[in-house]
Amino acid sequence: MKSFRVALIIGILVAVSSCGSGDDSATTSPVSSPSTSQSVATVESPVPTSTSTSTTTTSTTVPPTTSVGPTLTDVKIYLLRDERLVIVHRLVPGPAVLRGALTELLAGPTDAERADGLGSEVPPGTELLDVDLADGVSTVDLSSDFESGGGSLSMTARVAQVVFTVTQFDNADRALFWMDGRPIEFLGGEGLVLDEPQARMDVDRALSGSVIIDTPAYGATVSSPFEVTGEGDVFEAQFPIEVWAGGEQIGGIAPVTAGAWGRWASFEVTVTLEAPAGPIELVAYDPGGCGTDPECPPIIKTVVPLTLAP
Repeated sequence: MKSFRVALIIGILVAVSSCGSGDDSATTSPVSSPSTSQSVATVESPVPTSTSTSTTTTSTTVPPTTSVGPTLTDVKIYLLRDERLVIVHRLVPGPAVLRGALTELLAGPTDAERADGLGSEVPPGTELLDVDLADGVSTVDLSSDFESGGGSLSMTARVAQVVFTVTQFDNADRALFWMDGRPIEFLGGEGLVLDEPQARMDVDRALSGSVIIDTPAYGATVSSPFEVTGEGDVFEAQFPIEVWAGGEQIGGIAPVTAGAWGRWASFEVTVTLEAPAGPIELVAYDPGGCGTDPECPPIIKTVVPLTLAP
């Protein structure tokens, strides 16, 4: 019996010892946790949570987050009418308003704008590959379609459209042209030099004039008084706005203050008329500062036909 008890005790000790030996992976492996997925810039509603005890169950549901669409910003793009720059407006999502404005410019006029006589010299199919803004210079990288077709006037006009569209923003003074990811020196077979950033003052005045009227729109019907807005770069920052009908001046306002010395600036004035209803013309121009001197540059007038309502 004694030997049996000894054997039994030895057997129990052996069994206990064997429980601590073998593979230790279960103790060294990290505890697995549920996987977590994230979506950048996406706000999702939290999953409803519940808390339960042996006697009660409480459920709390968090209402879904309201999604807010992008903010739309009014920007200008510059199209052409009778080989002169004109302003039209577009709404683009922010904050990349420069990219949005250029994208709208490359898309060209709407059908209604074309029917109204507006056009663009930017070739169809031109793509905006990239745009970067630093130190007042906007580097605009366009596809090679931009240099297709057209003569010197067409090349000059399409460059002017891009330059004016880019430089409408306060922190963009000049546009540097790239094509297919590389800087360019000349545009097209006409050899338009573009090896340096282009400012508005580099644009031919035959295309821009010295005053661009934004509103009233070309051919609009107005009632007195009415607002006139636009942009100007004129001698000593002052110029007249005249109203003509039947070959005679019937009203106007002067001086109007805008920009000067290569710096375009916006203006807004109110014109009041006492005249019969009918066709009228708004006329704005840089009066210059050298009188009848033959060396003076020619005065380029901006004329907007309107109809004065009764």
